[in-house]
Amino acid sequence: MAVASEFDSKIMNYYSSNDNDRCFEIDGPKQMKYGFPDLDPCSPEEGIQLQISYKHYKKSFKQVVSVIVAVEKLKTVLVPCSPASLATLFSFIFEEEFIDLDDIYECDVAVLSLNCRLRDIDQKCLVMSGPYELQALHLNGENIEQQVVFSMVFVQGEISQEKIPVALGLKGNSLYLSCVMSDGKPTLQLEKTDPKLYPKKKMEKRFVFNKLQVKDKVEFESAEYPNWYISTSQMDEMPIFLGNNRGGQDITDFTMEEV
Repeated sequence: MAVASEFDSKIMNYYSSNDNDRCFEIDGPKQMKYGFPDLDPCSPEEGIQLQISYKHYKKSFKQVVSVIVAVEKLKTVLVPCSPASLATLFSFIFEEEFIDLDDIYECDVAVLSLNCRLRDIDQKCLVMSGPYELQALHLNGENIEQQVVFSMVFVQGEISQEKIPVALGLKGNSLYLSCVMSDGKPTLQLEKTDPKLYPKKKMEKRFVFNKLQVKDKVEFESAEYPNWYISTSQMDEMPIFLGNNRGGQDITDFTMEEV
């Protein structure tokens, strides 16, 4: 029960456009200068120039905007103001500061999500067994409606042909699967979130899973703890967990059915 393939192209289009590309003209002019005549307190003939430069850092989704006030011409103007006094004046007015645009500005882009059900390759369904626990067990008949529906959110992270970063929330609920360290071991849990803040494209890393497509099966690797996967036990009615026994006794392969 694999998800229809036409959804794959929509996903790749979703990731192909960087959020910052939507907000900023990255390929535009590297520098822009704006003249502000009559603002020079020392020379009525020379204006202050505002120069904006864009510098791109290697880190993904990180950009820095530097705002520079050009005062070189003012230093050479024969007026009763010294360069030292100008430097003192502007030090009180302007302060150089790096701005993380990702943290202060979010594009008005809807988060892409997919409602789906998951079963392990032993055909065990995932159901709620408590306020914060999911179990894998065999269902049939009317009981099949007990299985949970996930809202799979496509989020920021490392993207490749083999893996797509996602977050797994419970549909109609504010619970998300997350990975934390407990008693020195990576552990899977259901975490309550603020519905006013989640879902969002830039999810904290503990919520992110790399969805790996293996033929018609999918695996979910923790982004926080590489080589640890959402797993189910061979036994029935056991909680799902985070395991690092891929391809072993624990089950890490799932089928996905779009709802």
